[in-house]
This record gives sequence, structure tokens and C-alpha cells, in this order.
Amino acid sequence: MVMPPERRAGVHTDAADTQRDEDAVCYLQLLLADELPGFGRERAFADMDAWGYSFRLGSAKAWFEHDAEDARAYLFARAHLGGLLPPA
Repeated sequence: MVMPPERRAGVHTDAADTQRDEDAVCYLQLLLADELPGFGRERAFADMDAWGYSFRLGSAKAWFEHDAEDARAYLFARAHLGGLLPPA
């Protein structure tokens, strides 16, 4: 969803792109977590930590709340998402 459609067609499982893209995808997953019944953002934070994602502030939640401004800006600048994103 973060990757433009013309690039998405050639990707199977790993975006194999920049850290900025990876951060934007993590941010998007956390934004959308509350939309999944029975899941939610707190569970997404815990899952990311359990999967071994490493964030400078030590946890997914701390990163999302205090250090993800660049990921948020990059994500919301993706024109092809055209207003599909929930508010942060």
C-alpha cells in the first residue's frame, strides 16, 4: 500500500527498499491496527516487539508516540494513497 502501484507489481514479499519505506509500513500497520476487530494498536505494538523489530527508543510504542514523525510525514505524502489513511 505504501509502495506506488508501478513498483508494487514487481515485489513479492520483501519491499527491499529503504529504511524510510520500512518505517512508513510499520507506521501504517500501527495506524490500521485499531480497525481490525479483536486486534488493536496495543496488540500490534506487542507483536512488533515480539517479532524483534528494533526501534531507537526501545519499543514500537515508544517509537510510534515519540520518534515516528519522519515515517508519518513520508506516509502521508504518498499521493497514491489519496486520503485512504485514518487520522494519526
